[in-house]
Amino acid sequence: MCPNRAMKKYLLLSILAFSFSSLAIAQQKKPVTVKIQTPGAKCDECKKRIEEYVKIEEGVTKVVVYKSGYTQVTYLTDRTNIENIKTAIANIGYDADDVKANEEAYKNLPKTCKKPEDGGHKKN
Repeated sequence: MCPNRAMKKYLLLSILAFSFSSLAIAQQKKPVTVKIQTPGAKCDECKKRIEEYVKIEEGVTKVVVYKSGYTQVTYLTDRTNIENIKTAIANIGYDADDVKANEEAYKNLPKTCKKPEDGGHKKN
């Protein structure tokens, strides 16, 4: 094969590879940040538990739990959705907006992380 022809073939393949990788990057969705009500998360232990568990959910890029009763989550919409995130929070024992805490997981929370009526967080 002629060196000039080989060079043209290489150049063409390089351009095609770059085009496909650029297309894949362009199709990736931007992160979305949502605020989820988590009224039972009132202490450092609750904060740590939720942040560690939710950040392993595929597509979640950032989780911050505020002791004032909500959790802020940033995620990629092509990898997960808000319902999956709420379910993850509920599966460790906390209410998340309209999704109620998993009863068994709630029973396994330390007493200090439970609702005031169950001997946990004190009302302010």
